[in-house]
Amino acid sequence: MILHRAFSREVLQNTGAVAVLVLSIFLVIRVVGYFRLVAEGTIPTNSVLTLLVLRLLSHLDIIAPLAVYVAMLLVLGRWSRDRETVVAAAAGLGLASFLRPTFYLFAILGIVIGVFSLYLSPLALRSGDDVEHEFRSRSDVSGIVPGVFTENLGGDGVYFVESYDPVEGLYRNIFAWVRSDEGDGVVVASTAKKILDEVGEVSTLELGKGARYDGRPGELAYQSIEFETYGMFIGDRPIPPQTRPRLAGWSTSALWEKRHSLELRSELHWRLSKIAILPVLMLLALALGYGGQGQNRMLMMVSALMTYFAYANLGGYLVALSRRDNSEALTLLWILHLLVALIALYLFRRRAQNRALFTGNHGVSG
Repeated sequence: MILHRAFSREVLQNTGAVAVLVLSIFLVIRVVGYFRLVAEGTIPTNSVLTLLVLRLLSHLDIIAPLAVYVAMLLVLGRWSRDRETVVAAAAGLGLASFLRPTFYLFAILGIVIGVFSLYLSPLALRSGDDVEHEFRSRSDVSGIVPGVFTENLGGDGVYFVESYDPVEGLYRNIFAWVRSDEGDGVVVASTAKKILDEVGEVSTLELGKGARYDGRPGELAYQSIEFETYGMFIGDRPIPPQTRPRLAGWSTSALWEKRHSLELRSELHWRLSKIAILPVLMLLALALGYGGQGQNRMLMMVSALMTYFAYANLGGYLVALSRRDNSEALTLLWILHLLVALIALYLFRRRAQNRALFTGNHGVSG
């Protein structure tokens, strides 16, 4: 049917648009954080894109249900405002006729969200954590970026290079400040080359044609050395311990094998909840977004979004509560899904009968 195809097409298009908007906000926040780590020398510049993609994939299972919910509200709101729902109702296609395309959308989007929630998102999160740990474990020189002052993690050294020649593998015009028990040292050199240790990590910079100045702050006496070749030991960066992977990064099969643990079982329930929340939100969007030409559309949209955030946050709170050895919280989680589904079904029924959503309102809403 043309109406069903148009509805499905517009919902998918708006879902993509809303998802892009939410992801853009997410990316801006993440980019700022990663550039801070780049400036600190914690991660190299060329790793930012990899980490962004992995973090984005790990959050798609949360963003997608919200995008679908908002998209359905936008489509139904526009159709109601343009009286398209009135024309459809006059042709015998009321609210109930939208259940069929909504079911098809759920079948498609539910599979996508399920794949992300149960497999891709945990894999992306686990991979992102491994990549970050690998970069944090590298030597300070690995994080030096041409044209940027880079401070090492210990806070006792600052490095700056003007440019890097990938053909010769040389840094050009180097400045370094290091602090030790004997005082402060400043080193300037024309060139520098990385020297790898036996495990392939950078441990020394071989400087060429430069000078070193050593002294104590506030004292007039200082020592200067000019050199043709000078080896500057970078020192070992304190390697952060490889901690236990976050629950969100565990594979679903591993969670299932150890489901006797309440903490691990709660994560499994949370992943299933991300799938279960989708049909509830879609039914709720049909009830809230359809008809209501005489109502304040902005007020309805704000109310719908507040309902979503209350629903999602309460579900997240119950999952967090279950991880504190409260097994009843998982039962309450599914009671919450059932309760919201019943409310959505009740509102859908009243809307389908062209009645006010709430008994306190007078007159018809369609």
